[in-house]
Amino acid sequence: MKDNKRRGFIKNTLLAGASMPLLGMSQSIEQKEKKVTPFKINTSANPKKIVVGGAGMGGLCTAYELMRLGHDVTVLEASGRHGGHVFTVHDGLSDGLYGDGGQEHITKPGYELYWKYIDEFGLTVLPYERRKNLLRSIGGKFYTQEMLHDPSVLKGMGFNQREIDHLTVHPWGELKWLYIDSYLDKFEDEYQPFGIGYDDFDEVPMVEIYKKEGASPRALELLGGKNSSALFELWYSAILKKRGVANFPLDVYHLKGGNQMLPDAFAKRLGPRVWLNHRITSIENGKNKVNVTYVRNNETNTIEADYYVNCIPPPAFKKIPVSPAISAEKQYALDSVAYDSYQRFVFQASSEFWLEDGLDHINMNFEHPDLWSVWQSADEVDTHRVIVLGTGPGGISPQRALAAFREVYPGKKDTIEQALGRDWTKQKYAPTCERLAFPMGELKKIWPLLIEPEGRIHFAGAYADNLNWGTEAATRSANRVAKEIDEA
Repeated sequence: MKDNKRRGFIKNTLLAGASMPLLGMSQSIEQKEKKVTPFKINTSANPKKIVVGGAGMGGLCTAYELMRLGHDVTVLEASGRHGGHVFTVHDGLSDGLYGDGGQEHITKPGYELYWKYIDEFGLTVLPYERRKNLLRSIGGKFYTQEMLHDPSVLKGMGFNQREIDHLTVHPWGELKWLYIDSYLDKFEDEYQPFGIGYDDFDEVPMVEIYKKEGASPRALELLGGKNSSALFELWYSAILKKRGVANFPLDVYHLKGGNQMLPDAFAKRLGPRVWLNHRITSIENGKNKVNVTYVRNNETNTIEADYYVNCIPPPAFKKIPVSPAISAEKQYALDSVAYDSYQRFVFQASSEFWLEDGLDHINMNFEHPDLWSVWQSADEVDTHRVIVLGTGPGGISPQRALAAFREVYPGKKDTIEQALGRDWTKQKYAPTCERLAFPMGELKKIWPLLIEPEGRIHFAGAYADNLNWGTEAATRSANRVAKEIDEA
């Protein structure tokens, strides 16, 4: 049934002229599936020894690039697995099914370095329909995408005429562009938000810009921005515009077999350079060397290196003593990084039960406090069973999340067989998800100090870039740091 449904979808969207780029990308990706770029380690004229803290995407990518440049690199990871916030669930699922418990998707454009590694490692990318044909619960009522583009529906919700004209032809996630696009072209360097005439906006909440530009009360509810710096928000949007990325891209993708495939590929090439269950306990940031002390199986050892690269999220890094102490300004920047965190639920069902209820998709956003959204995943696996992923708050059981789904699901019944969860709020070494927007008045204290080295300590990872786009930020910051150390 799934194959017939997929073929029907492709046929119908081709007739509508909507999926030619999508289909073309899928075919070209499949052709590249088994082409792996030969691996070569260069000889450095000035080889250095580097310790990388953390084997998430940022740490693995940094180590990989340094290794390719001919340097001696060791990755110390406190937990028993690599990948950090990229985690694909297999255990407990049937028929070869899987669910991504962390990183959700990638975009194109956007994630340019990530795509480079996909090609290099011969991985396969699949289109991800999770943001299309979305059903949204608003005020206790479900709305289809067609309804949310209907002028009469939009008027009834309280949008003004300018907003109605915009939302009839643009996704809801792009509403902010209506008010901010005229501000963005003044940002010339995507890594420099200051000195273009907007510095005072760091003290202004973003909501004031929306109000100034005529946003309706209904739009203000949707856009938020009461506590975030207007300068930060405008800079963020300017970066997306420069990269040609939508604020809320509808065309997204994921790796066949799960997004864990990319950190696995990095780790495979790094081989014994990745040391798991090695918890860093202290760092000595000397004038000419660094000494990194770690514990494994209650045994303490120290590695002397030329540089240390911190890819451990700041809340966890703060617990590691550094001597001499990190400067007060740098420590403030690290301490000021705030994150969201959540739980990913993996529901395994015996069928695509929503089809029996007349629904084409299970992509839904809810207003329930225990479950915020659900969507289908792993539909390329040849089985009648299906995976429905969900996101919600930490601290609740998967069974409670399932009960929430059954409470709000607009169909008659489901065929969910079991529910699993990955509660990131409970993870000891990787509790943080994406970095949040900087609050008012803080950007000038945090940027660019956040990404600058402190003596022989460099900083990479999802937190150490201009965008908070998880693995995109990780790969960009990793390449930046590898270049800095190689050229030092």
